[in-house]
Amino acid sequence: MTKPSVKPGKTVDVRRLGAGIATTQKTLLVKTVNVEIIHVVIPAGETIPTHEAQGEIILHCLEGRVSVAALGKTHELKAGQLFYFCTNEPFSTQGIEQASLLVTIITPKLGQSVELIGN
Repeated sequence: MTKPSVKPGKTVDVRRLGAGIATTQKTLLVKTVNVEIIHVVIPAGETIPTHEAQGEIILHCLEGRVSVAALGKTHELKAGQLFYFCTNEPFSTQGIEQASLLVTIITPKLGQSVELIGN
C-alpha cells in the first residue's frame, strides 16, 4: 500500500466507484497510531484468506456484495451495510459480486483495554 491519501482537515470521496471499480484495488486513506482506513475492491469470486487484524474491525460495504466468514458464521454484506467484530477475530472475505469496502481498523493504545458498550 501507499502512503495515506487523506490529510487531516481534508475530505475524501468514498462513494460508489461505478465503472472505476474494475481498475481500483486497495487504497490506504488514513493511517494514525490508532486508526487505519482502507478502501478495498474485491472482485466477484475472489477470496481474501482467513487472517486476524490487530484491532477492532468495521467493514462497510459501499457497493456490490461480499460474504464474511467470522464469529463462527458466514454473513452476507451488501451495499449500505456494515459489519463489526473485535480484535484478533479470524475472518475471511469473498466477493459475491464485484464489491468495494471501506475497512476501518481501530487499535487500542498500548496498555489500554477495549471495553464493549452494551454487553
